[in-house]
Amino acid sequence: MEYLILGLLILSPMTGYEVQQFIKQNLALICSHSAGSVQAALGKLVGEGHITAVETAQGKRRKKIYSITESGRSAFSAWVAQPMQSDRMKNMELSRLFFLGLAPQEVRTAAIRDYIRQMKETEGILHTIQARFHQLKQAPLPPGQDWEAIFRFQAYTIAYGIAAARFEQDWYSRLLCELEE
Repeated sequence: MEYLILGLLILSPMTGYEVQQFIKQNLALICSHSAGSVQAALGKLVGEGHITAVETAQGKRRKKIYSITESGRSAFSAWVAQPMQSDRMKNMELSRLFFLGLAPQEVRTAAIRDYIRQMKETEGILHTIQARFHQLKQAPLPPGQDWEAIFRFQAYTIAYGIAAARFEQDWYSRLLCELEE
C-alpha cells in the first residue's frame, strides 16, 4: 500500500481521508481502504521520510496534508522501475476450487454461481471506475505531469480488470454448465 500512496501523492498532496476515499472509490479491488490500513501506511511513510505531514486548520477542524519528499519520489521511482513479477499475482481462491471436489454437489454449484455473481459485480464496479476516470480526464488538471501517459496506464489497468472479470465469468460459467450436465 505504501507505494500506491506514494504514487497518489506524486499526483497531488492529499489528506489521509482523501487518500482513503480515493482508494475506496478507485482501487478497493487492489488493496484495503480501511482507515487503519491507510493511517498505518501514512505513519510508516512519514517515519521513513518518504512523505511529510503539515497540519492545517480549516475553521475548527484540523487536518494533515501529506506531500511526497524527494526520498519518497526516489523510492517510488525505484519500485515502479522494477520488472513486474508474475509470481506475485496469487489467487488464493484457486485453492478453494482445487479442493471443491471434496464438497457436496450442491455446495460446489452454489459456490461457483456465487463466484460468477461476484465477478459480474466486480465488472460493474470497474465500469463505474472507468467512467469516473473518463470524467477526471476531461477536468482541468494541474501542470507538471504527463497526464496523458498517467491516464493511459490507469486505463490499461482498468481494462485488464474488466477483461479478467469477463474471462472468469466465462470460464466459471462453462465449468458450471459442465457440472450441471
